[in-house]
Amino acid sequence: MYKEIEELLLLSKKGDVEAKETLLLKLNPLIISSIRRYYNRIDQYDDLIQEGYETILLAIENYNPTRGVRFLGYTKAMLKYLYLEKHREKEFLSLNNTVDNGEFIDLLEGNEENPIDIIIKNEETEILFESLNCLTERQKQVVVDYYINRLSIDEIADRLGISYRTVVNTKTQGIKKLKNRIVK
Repeated sequence: MYKEIEELLLLSKKGDVEAKETLLLKLNPLIISSIRRYYNRIDQYDDLIQEGYETILLAIENYNPTRGVRFLGYTKAMLKYLYLEKHREKEFLSLNNTVDNGEFIDLLEGNEENPIDIIIKNEETEILFESLNCLTERQKQVVVDYYINRLSIDEIADRLGISYRTVVNTKTQGIKKLKNRIVK
């Protein structure tokens, strides 16, 4: 068999198309075994076989017998690396590919808020700002400094020049008024 392949190789290198076709047919089992061993994707067999034929045609052109490697060994190595490299290729998916009973795009979630949630949040904010007007100036200042400006009770007491206990009582009374106003 080696002798026959070597003869077909010599004829192929000289441009004999029929010899190339025969050589490709003889090496078809090598292509299939390489696919099974290195990149066994049944859904892509036809394409993988065609790529194997292309690789063998390149091997015919580039083969140099003076390097001490037989043609079959050279071809086998070329096919091995062809199919191993397939694992590195990235597979691109379309957002319109069907997955389960819908499209892939239907499975993706967005980061944006739901419009209804935005409306509710805006209404709650508006109600809160209107309710702040029912507080005294000091209560409003303490609540805003504590919850919005994130100041500690000590910082608020120093800022307003009042005692720690007064800030706590003012904040508690302000929150109580807000709850009564909002819950109505």
